[in-house]
Amino acid sequence: MDKKRMDKKGMGIGQVFVFIVAALTFALIAIFGYKAVANFLSSAEDVAFVQFKNDLESDIKRIYTEYGSVRRPTYNAPAGFEKICFVDLDAEYDPGLCAENPVACDLWQTAQQEKSSGDKSAYDSVDQNVFLIPQARVPIKVFHITITDEGSQPLGYLCEDIYQGSFTLVLEGKGSHTEISPAR
Repeated sequence: MDKKRMDKKGMGIGQVFVFIVAALTFALIAIFGYKAVANFLSSAEDVAFVQFKNDLESDIKRIYTEYGSVRRPTYNAPAGFEKICFVDLDAEYDPGLCAENPVACDLWQTAQQEKSSGDKSAYDSVDQNVFLIPQARVPIKVFHITITDEGSQPLGYLCEDIYQGSFTLVLEGKGSHTEISPAR
């Protein structure tokens, strides 16, 4: 009888060891699986942002030479962005932008100061003229733009809310630049 009792005790210790190894294996698989899924989702977000950026830049650059052409593209912004602001850096500085987007306001003011002190245009002195809220990790700079309201009054900037991940603009080719106005 003592021998059977010893075998059962040994068996219990062996089962505990197997459960510990199984739990550690499960934990390692869960951790590495989570990291792989998180990296995959992050990559998907990066791809969506690059696609959005390229679409916006190419649409604005493509239409500027088509004088008088008008398009109303709808853009699908990557998840998490609430607002987009376009700034005509060569237009007269408007401090009203500061309430909409302080980063864009500061950059526009800096570009205007550099324009007045050198031979570069304000457009050429900075690397961004499109601003997202929250701020994007990569700057977006579209081809030369001017901005008007619905009544064709010139504006220095245009900020549009991004509703359910998308927004629409009116783009008009002007020969040397693209005119942007809100789509209402």
